[in-house]
Amino acid sequence: MKNTKRFVSIVCVALLALSFFGCQSNKEAVQTADSAFGLKVGTNARIPFTKALTFDTVASDVVYNDDGSVTYVATAAGGAGGGLAFYLNEDVAASIINTANYDSCDIELSYAPVEGTWTAGAQDPGFCLRLLTSDSTGIFGGAVDVEYFDTGVLSGDYTYTVKFPETLSSQVVDAADYDGIKAFCIKFNDYQRGHTDNVDQLKVTIKKITFNKKAGAPADVPFDDGLTDAQRGKVISINYPTHDYTTGDTTSYDKHAWVYLPAGYNAADTATKYPVFVLLHGFGQNENTWGLSDQGDGGKIKGYMDRGMADGSVKPFILVVATGVASRNWGPNGAGDDFNGYNAFGGELRNDLLPYVYANFNCAEGRDNTALAGLSMGGGQTLSIGIGECLDIVGNFGAFSAATFVGSRDFMAQVNSTFPDTKINTLYMICGDADFLVYSSFPEFTGAFSSWDKIEDFSFDTVPGGTHDFPVWFKGFKNFITKIFK
Repeated sequence: MKNTKRFVSIVCVALLALSFFGCQSNKEAVQTADSAFGLKVGTNARIPFTKALTFDTVASDVVYNDDGSVTYVATAAGGAGGGLAFYLNEDVAASIINTANYDSCDIELSYAPVEGTWTAGAQDPGFCLRLLTSDSTGIFGGAVDVEYFDTGVLSGDYTYTVKFPETLSSQVVDAADYDGIKAFCIKFNDYQRGHTDNVDQLKVTIKKITFNKKAGAPADVPFDDGLTDAQRGKVISINYPTHDYTTGDTTSYDKHAWVYLPAGYNAADTATKYPVFVLLHGFGQNENTWGLSDQGDGGKIKGYMDRGMADGSVKPFILVVATGVASRNWGPNGAGDDFNGYNAFGGELRNDLLPYVYANFNCAEGRDNTALAGLSMGGGQTLSIGIGECLDIVGNFGAFSAATFVGSRDFMAQVNSTFPDTKINTLYMICGDADFLVYSSFPEFTGAFSSWDKIEDFSFDTVPGGTHDFPVWFKGFKNFITKIFK
């Protein structure tokens, strides 16, 4: 299937910045006395913004000022303009608030476009208070946007109070299974506001952020899901041999991926076999984008798997989170438009990745025991490569806000021709109805697939107000894992 130039240009600007996930550890001591500027949570002392508080950085030219404020430059990137995210406590382990205990957040900052960068006709700067759930691994994952607000002036000093709606706690619970926030970001709102991506830049100085606790509210309580260590899976790092499928060069090199092994997995117990699920990222991203990691709590999707497998709603499986670009030169800071690498991934999946996983882990082989899913471009690969090229080796599919490159009828005809006698065991799709990138094709595909006799189990979800972002994709992952390998 051939990619359209229109989708290339849209996805380039919208998703390239989503690959930046670089959490920093709390290694530097911060002041305990009240600071002139900085962060204040409830009755705690105001502490200066310092590198030790930084949770995730999707900004440049970051300066931690002597007065406790912080200055940085945010760059337009199709909705991913970003900024800085900060822990809510200088003690990272204790960095948690329950939003039900708070009623508002006071914001004081100054801002100005970087000289020579602001597109003529672009709207005046706007921001968003984004709260990061306690299992979040970055500014774009595990987030709840409380309010978007416009300054109304091109540059200047700005103060604003975000009032927390009564529904905020339930929004957080829906996003993270419990009411817990560990970090926040004042995100640059560059979404459909007339900006030129990778050109328009905004210099921001955050002076004061104050989270106001309700009178008489109880102490904030960290999440306890009730699981024991024995009920939690393990994340490990692997490097599997492959080669560049875009050039014809068969020289082998090692490629990194993350693997989740379910609770109770025992390498010596070769009689117990587990299904395999391969998860792909979006355009301009890599295997780190989903946030699965062998550090900290392992990330949001690990929590979904641990809890689902513990309560029996999810059948235990091995998850492989890989980079779906079959090019040796690929990297999040490299060839971001390597569509040849995306299109060639079927060869790597079939010849290298799955054989390595089968050979090195206790896997239940065969298409019935294999699943493939992905977000955006990875959702498109799930359809075009997973179903279109690899239906003989993969039987279960999840397409989250999928990029599509042909119409549904042409796609179905191609699959029927290539695999006339092979069924799709499971196909699940999800998309937000405010996703201006891909929603226009979603009703067409779900309508056609609903009556396609090639699919044994088809289902889909439409997320009201959902955009092309991780709240939709995490929901898709959580729903999908309850449907497969039953």
